[in-house]
Parts: sequence; C-alpha cells; structure tokens
Amino acid sequence: MINFPFMATPAQTYEVVAALVIIIFTLVVMYFLGKNVWKEIRSSSNDRKLVRRAKESEDEQGLDSKLVVERRTVSKKSKDLIGLINQEIYHSKEGQTMAVMYYMNLDNFRYISEKYTPKQIIKIMDEINRRLKKISPKGSIAGNLKDDIFIVYHTGDINNQLITQTAEQILEAIREPLKTVPESITTSIGIVLFPFDGISASQLIKNADVALYVSKKEGKNRYSLYSQDLIEKEQFNMSYYQEIKKSIQNEEFLLYYQPIVDIRTGRMIGLESLLRWNHPTMGILPPGKFLNVMDLTGDITWFGKWGFEKIVQQYLAWKKQFKIRDLFISTNLSPKQLVMEGLAEDFHNIVRKYEFSPESFCLEIIDYYSIVRNPIALQNLTEFRRYGFRVAIDDLGTDFEILDDMTRVKASILKISREDVLKVMNQFQEEESIKRAIMLAQQNQKVVIAEGIEDETMIARMAELDIRFMQGYYFSQPKSAEETAKIFKKSPWSAEDFARIIK
Repeated sequence: MINFPFMATPAQTYEVVAALVIIIFTLVVMYFLGKNVWKEIRSSSNDRKLVRRAKESEDEQGLDSKLVVERRTVSKKSKDLIGLINQEIYHSKEGQTMAVMYYMNLDNFRYISEKYTPKQIIKIMDEINRRLKKISPKGSIAGNLKDDIFIVYHTGDINNQLITQTAEQILEAIREPLKTVPESITTSIGIVLFPFDGISASQLIKNADVALYVSKKEGKNRYSLYSQDLIEKEQFNMSYYQEIKKSIQNEEFLLYYQPIVDIRTGRMIGLESLLRWNHPTMGILPPGKFLNVMDLTGDITWFGKWGFEKIVQQYLAWKKQFKIRDLFISTNLSPKQLVMEGLAEDFHNIVRKYEFSPESFCLEIIDYYSIVRNPIALQNLTEFRRYGFRVAIDDLGTDFEILDDMTRVKASILKISREDVLKVMNQFQEEESIKRAIMLAQQNQKVVIAEGIEDETMIARMAELDIRFMQGYYFSQPKSAEETAKIFKKSPWSAEDFARIIK
C-alpha cells in the first residue's frame, strides 16, 4: 500500500477530531458565558435608564404640576430658606393663597465687614436674624439667605396696609443700634407678591432684586415694591383669577412689540412680542400683572399657539406693507408651555400654513435651567432648532451654570436680562460672572442681546462689553402693532447718534 504525503494516519485523524471537539465545546461555553455577561450588561443599563427616567419623570411632574417649584421636603427648623419657601408655595391652594416677600440687603455693609472680625460678623448676623424673626408676622419664614441678604416671607391675608406696616417695622428694627458692636446699620428692601411677581422662590427673588435696586438707587434705608402700580390700584386679590379666565373668553388680550436695535447700524433687527391685557377698568396691563397667575392656573398653555399664530399673521401683514427683510420676531415660552408634547411641531405647522421661514421667528426660553432635565422640553428645543427656528435664553443659572454649559446650550441667542444689566452697571459681586458669560457666548458665535437699556450710560457700558444688539425703554416702550408700524416707515435711530454715545 502506498502512503501519500497528504493522507493522515488513524492516530492523526483521532487528534484532529479531538481538537475539533475541544474547539466546538470551548466556543459553545464562550457563547453562553458571553450571552449571560451581555444579559447582565443590558440589565444594568436598563436599571440605570429606569432610574434616570424615574428622575426625569419626577422632574417633569414637578414642572407640569400647578407650580414650577422644587418638590422636596424641608424641616421647618431648616436654614434652607429657598426650600422652605418653595415647599410653602407647592402646598398653596390655587386661587386662595397670597404671600409677600421682603428681600433685604444691608446698606454699606462692606464697611462693617472690613472693620470687624469674622466671629463678630457672625454675631451681627445672628442679632439681625433675631430682630427679623421677632417682628415678622406669625408663621413667616425669616432669616439670612446668604452674605448680607435677608428674607421674610409671609403667607396669609395680604393687603396694602400690612405690606407697608411690616416694611416700616423691618426698617426700624434693623436701624436700631447693634448690641454686638458699637454700630448702627440700615437696610434696603425689595418687595414682591406671590403669585403676581413669581410662582417659585427663584422667580420671586429675581424680581425682588430689581425692586431692591430701586431702593438702593433712591437713597437706601427704604423699601420699593416690584408691583407698585398693582398695589396702588388695590387690585391684588384672588378675584384676579376669575377675571383672567373671563378675559380669555372675552378676547381681551392683545400683542405689543418692543424693538431690538443694532447700535452699530441704527437698524432694527428684531421685535420681541409681549402679551398685554386690555383690562375693562384698569386699561392696558403689562405681563408682570397677570402672566404668573396664568402660569399658576395653567392658562399660559392657551396663549402659546394662539399668540404665535397672531405673531405670524402680523408679520405677514407687515411684510406685504413694508417689504421688510432680515428681521425676526420673538415670543416667550414658559416652562409649562415647553413641557407640552408636540409644541415644536405645532409651531412649525403654523409657519408652514402661512408659507413663512421658521428663521423669521425666535423662541425665548424663560427659566431655562428649570427645564434642562425635562425630556419633553428638551425634545421641543431640539425640534425647534431642527425646523430652523431661532432659540434664545435669558437665564444664566442660579449659580451661573451657563459658564460650564455654553457649548451645550441649544440656543443661538443669549439675552442679558435687565436684572443682570443692572448688576453690571452697579458693580454687584456677580458682575464678573455675567461679563464672563457674555464673553463665552461671543466666543461660541452666539448673538448677545442686552435687555432693559434705559439711558446712554447703559448703552456705553454694554458697548464696552462688545454688545451691539440692545432693547429697552431708551429705544422704545412696547407698542401696539399700529404704533410699531411707524418704525418701519421711518427709523428713529441712527448709527451717528450711537457712535457719539460710545465714542
């Protein structure tokens, strides 16, 4: 028998078969092991997703509840004043609860802080704390918020007499000579009302800060009310809720417009649309007098699509009449509106209906950092950008989170709010953070718009920060569509005038 080189012997055949069996067995074992490992990985991933969804759901429920507040339980003995106020707001009864916040900043405290030791400063703060709690109405939340800022928050029967009486008592209590050190000190107060001036602690503080600025500007050791005209007209009562609901049925709402101006060219580059209430007895009321109440009751969701379609219709009329180009109109969206599923698609359908470009419209996101973890809100923001709408935010974050998020923010426009402009103008401690946010926005190719510009000094200061787009009463108060049309006919601004201001 002839053995060919390529033919295997019986022994070799056995070895080959054995090797194949071992390989197959190993592969089978590895397959099942891999399958189990993959199952564990997927299970772990799903667990993480469930936890994340649970958190997002909790966030969404908090946002989509009647109040946009942080839902957490805080002990009544806690020093977390923000948490205590939000907790009280969350448990308030719609249409039945009112509250007043006194937001205080000690006058000229830098002198005290530089003169005395840290231990003495702590004793001074404790003394002021005790005085506030002693004179505050029963059941109030009172204490030191941070640094030399104090808060008194009172819920109950609120009227003009109580507000002024308590404010005067606070001023008197603070200016009494200190027992801790041989000094006397005063305070300035900004006063806001829930729900008219805000429906969360952060909203109330933001508006109280503006009222506080007025107190400081007018000479310190005094108080100012954010809703001064509302107080004077004695209109802050719970029948307001019913009035607003009736006004929707009676079609008493209309839109006003405020120009956004390029100070380098003198041209109007945009308009912000602002809701107004044509009140049957009080006349034309600005949004500060009713929007928070609408948000509280949920009626703000009605305004979204109604208001946007009115804006599109108005733009179409202006475009036909004045042949305008390269101009956008913005509208504000609250957190409660943004958590409505399909909002972006609804707005896109309205634009398509009138054969318009989405780029002609800007959605301004109010309180951006209250919706950044809400999946529906983020989906709407993503879709707004995908459809071609402009998106703007005017929220730098309570702790200036914008400084870390600038590259991730789904917005092409950053608006510097009136509050933040005032802080820069008056060199508040937040000034550097605000200036840094402006610089980062510019570096990331975002358009920066300064709001609340009231005089030439503010224009010059904003121009120093390389801001060229501005809006505010210096340029124009919000006006009706008929009055706004006059600006298209003849611009009231010129590049030469602005060049003189910023030279």
